[in-house]
Order: sequence, then structure tokens, then C-alpha cells
Amino acid sequence: MDAIIQTALQQLFKSQTPQGVWIDCFDTGAMPNAQTSIALYLLGVSDTDWTNLLLRQILATQRSDGAWSIYPTGQGDLSTTVECYYALQLYGYWDGYDDRQRLAEAFIRQSGGLKKCRNLTKVFLALGGEISWSWLPSPKIYLLLFSKWFPVGIWDIVTFTRLHVAPMLLLSSLKFVSDKPKNSVLTNLMVKSQHYTEKHDVSKQLSPKAHRRLYRCLKWVLERRESDGTVAGYHSSTLLVIFALRAFGYGVDHPDIQNMIHALRRALYLEQETGYCHQQTCDAHIWNTALAVNAISATGVRLQTKAVERAIQYLASKQQRNVGEWFLKNPRQPGGWAFSSNNTIHPDIDDTVACLEALYPYREQFEKSWWIGVNWLLGMQNNDGGWSAFDKNCNRRWLEWIPANDMKRTMCDPSTPDITGRVVEFLIRNHVLPLDDRKIVRALRWIHKHQESDGSWFGRWGTTYIYGTWCAVKALVAAEVASSDHSLSRAKEWLFTIQHLDGSFGESCQSDIQGRFVPVSFGLPSQTAWGLDSLLYLFECEEMAREKEKIWLACEKAVGWLLAHFNGQTWTEDLPTGSAFPGALHIRYHIYPKVWPLIALSHYRSLALTKGGE
Repeated sequence: MDAIIQTALQQLFKSQTPQGVWIDCFDTGAMPNAQTSIALYLLGVSDTDWTNLLLRQILATQRSDGAWSIYPTGQGDLSTTVECYYALQLYGYWDGYDDRQRLAEAFIRQSGGLKKCRNLTKVFLALGGEISWSWLPSPKIYLLLFSKWFPVGIWDIVTFTRLHVAPMLLLSSLKFVSDKPKNSVLTNLMVKSQHYTEKHDVSKQLSPKAHRRLYRCLKWVLERRESDGTVAGYHSSTLLVIFALRAFGYGVDHPDIQNMIHALRRALYLEQETGYCHQQTCDAHIWNTALAVNAISATGVRLQTKAVERAIQYLASKQQRNVGEWFLKNPRQPGGWAFSSNNTIHPDIDDTVACLEALYPYREQFEKSWWIGVNWLLGMQNNDGGWSAFDKNCNRRWLEWIPANDMKRTMCDPSTPDITGRVVEFLIRNHVLPLDDRKIVRALRWIHKHQESDGSWFGRWGTTYIYGTWCAVKALVAAEVASSDHSLSRAKEWLFTIQHLDGSFGESCQSDIQGRFVPVSFGLPSQTAWGLDSLLYLFECEEMAREKEKIWLACEKAVGWLLAHFNGQTWTEDLPTGSAFPGALHIRYHIYPKVWPLIALSHYRSLALTKGGE
């Protein structure tokens, strides 16, 4: 075990950049590759070094039935398949792949055709003149969100969706259509009832008053861009803003548009050795680096190494000092952290916790900044006692059911067990608040209340019930909840029930889609690490000797699996273990199998040494 931990640690250090950053891929499947390819074509941007990489990757991920899925082993997804098909069709990449093209066409027609796609896919189709803008929700729906008299405002919608609404409103109001290609390339995919007679929507002639309103909306969007032109670093919102500027007459060669295109180019992830590439929806540099530092710290390695110091300096430099939209509900000094390196005004809770944890051993050096970050974090607690990912008190759940929304969990940002658990554990273990503090008491009450009937907890940002249970268990153990407590005993039994006979843990992305635990028949390193770490925390608080031994045996089986599946350098996994939008976007963090097993094994080693002494 010592040898494997040491080797994995050395490999982790090797993947660090000279600037102290871990830039491992933030992989969200074929969708961003296709959308970026489509956008570049419709903008008339010729960069074959860029697009050829994306198109080859798209072809490489097509399923045997002709479709593309949201994640490996998943079922074919209509919207993703349409986007991939459209990208390949625009660039003439189907040449020589006639059989595969026919299979893709058959899947699209059998799945209901273009009209059944999700709205974001329809936006790209409408921009290319393949469908009418009338196929999308009326812009009047979005306009109401900007009205002062309407009971629901734009601030009631979660950050990542809010940043997409305004450019979509502009584009659908102006009915903007690119002049490329000259003719439709998807007419063969139209179900008979879906054909419409116009090739292009005519740009809508608006009254001067309406045009001024839309210009104010454009100004609202532009004020929320980063210095590199991106909108929170997100590729899809940035692409929409580029087309919104085009709709207002900006040329592709305009500095603002060129700046955004160059920023998106920098988000392309490319592995020189394997040729693997991915157009990241944003980079994960801050999150990756914080996790790597915390994994290194967990191993007990001397922290005053130059590599760690460079990472710490990087994280400290990324603390946000600009007031963002969060200030409306949390009027405190800026001090949070974001997920991506080019996001300076939209911090989130998870990254703030991870960065504060990484900086904790250095808090004397960064004492003022550290406490400013803690103060911002405390101010983001929701009225119900929990914490959300991005926004405070953004919990109008009925918004998820409005006709304009066709993706789950995209409208609001409620408290979740994973985020709340991570915050509570951080606050207690780092001696920020005492156990009897009202904020801790309220948060613990919220966690207890939201345990599932089977003993697990739901994880919003990791897959899914294993992740949520891990976060909740760590918080409850940190809060010195007794092992006899009903919540912990139920969680323990649930973990025993789902552990595979070989000691591993594995959960499907279907859990996120179906709203219940769905196992996979094999183990995944990240999820096995979360399951193991959960059991180790339960072992620490267990008072009954017989139960303690039972937990330890389960831990040993999980450890054995992790050691057996070490490939000589690290661990690998092909399935996503991160969540975003169920059934539309799931995340494979390439750094996860490098850090979570390292953290769990180091925890086990520490307890094993103590147990051996006993």
C-alpha cells in the first residue's frame, strides 16, 4: 500500500504544470465538440487544426446503432445525435461512412425527428436555418423575467441558466439566421409533419422601442462577461453571446467576437501522446488544483515542497475580489472561488470549500483572505439551513415545470446534501464554528431531514447516492453524532447492501435520471473511494466492537479492490462520476481517479496504523 500511494502521488505531481496547476480534462461527452464545430461553421471561422480534431473525436464516439449517447454505456440520445450528425454533415465528414450515416438518420427519425430535440439543440438548428425559430419557446416568456412587475424575475433562476436566458431572448426575438450554409443540409431528417416552407426566417423588423429594450438586454449580457469575453467561462453561453452580437450587426472580425473565439480555443483539451481531444464546456483548473493539494495533504507528505507552494499561490491568486450577482442576497465582502480559471465574478460553494481546505495549513500566510472566504461562505447559507452550489435562496422548484424548460434541474438551485455536508464538515473540522452554533444546528437538522428512505443521501454534483451519502456521513461524524443515531446506522446498512462482493462500489448515471440508486455491475475507483471513505468515518465513530469489526472487514475488501486495480501509475475510469443535468449532461473528471483513491487509502492507512497499535 505504501508503494502504491507513493507511486500514485509521484504521478499526480508529474501531471502538474510548471505554473502549479492541474489542468486535467473536464469531460462532458460529445455535445460541446459538436456545438463548437457547428458554431465555427455558421460563423465562417476556418480553423481546420481545431475542427478536424473535434470532428474526428465525434466520429470516434458514435455507437454501433448510429446514435451518440450522453455518456459511455448510455442509451442513444436524440439531441446529442442530431448535433453530432449536423456537425459532420456541415463539414462533409460523412464521406466514406455511408452505413454509419444511414444508421444515424434512422435513429433520429425513429426518435421523433428534429422537433423532439432539446431547446439548446434547436437554437443551433435555428441559427443555421434548419428549423424555424417558432419551434422554440416564445421570447415573450423570457421577457417577463426582466419585468419589474412580474412575480418571478431573472434573479430567481440559477446562475448558469440565467447567463443563457438573455442571449437566447435576443436571438429568438431577432430571429437571427446565419448566411452559412446557403441551403439546408438536414431536410432529410424532417418527419413529414415537421416540414416548414421557409428556408430562412426573415429577421424580424422591430419597433425602435422594442429594439432599445433588446439593446438594454444585450448590455446586461456584455456587462457579465469576463476579460477574455467569455460568460463565466461557459462555452455554450459564450457561443450564444457571439451570435447575439452577430444579430446586432457585429462582424466576425470584431475584436469582441475574436476575443471570445480565442478563449474558446484555449478551452480545447488535447493529449499529445494519445491524440484524445475534448472541447471543454469550461476548464476545471481551480477545482482540479484544490483537489490535488488536498489529496497530497491527505498522504501526509511534507507540504513545503515547491510544487505544493506553487499550487497554493495559484489558488490564493484565484480568490475572487469582484462583487457579483450573489451580492443581492449575500451583501458581504467578495471572497469565494469559482470552478474555472477564467471566472472572476461567479463563485460557487463547492470550490470555495475545496480551496479553503487546501489553504488551511497555510492560513497564517493568508489569514485575512482565508477568513474573508469563510465569511462569504457563511453568508451563503439558505433560509432552510442548507447550502446550494451557486445561489442563495434560489428554490422556486415549480420553475422546473414551466413549458420553456426541457432539462431537469436547470432553473433553481436548492440546498443539497452533498454541498451542505461538505460545508458542515469543513466548518467543524477546521474549527470555524462550534457544534452548538445555530448555523451548524440548522444544517445538521436539514441533513437529517433529507435522508432517503433507504438510508442514502442524494448527491447533486457527484454520481449520485454514493457521493451524497459520503458527504453527509462525513458531516455527521464530524458533528460527533453517535453511531447509534438512526441516520448513521441506516447509512451504514445501505453501504453494506450496495458494496459488491469484490469490495468495490459502482453506480450508474441512471441513478441521477431515475431518482433512485441504480448500480453498475463493476466497481469504479472514485466511487469505491467514496464508499471506502464513508465506511472509515463510520468506523471511527462506531462504539460497538462487533460492528466495528464488521465495518473494518468491509473497508479491507474495498482497499483490496483499489490496490488490485492500480495500473502501475494510477487508477482509471471511463464512466462519468460527476453530475450536471440528468439525461443531458454528465461529467467525467479525469482527475477524480487520481485523487479520491489516494485520499481514501491514506485515510485507511492512518486508521490501520492506529488499529495495529491497539
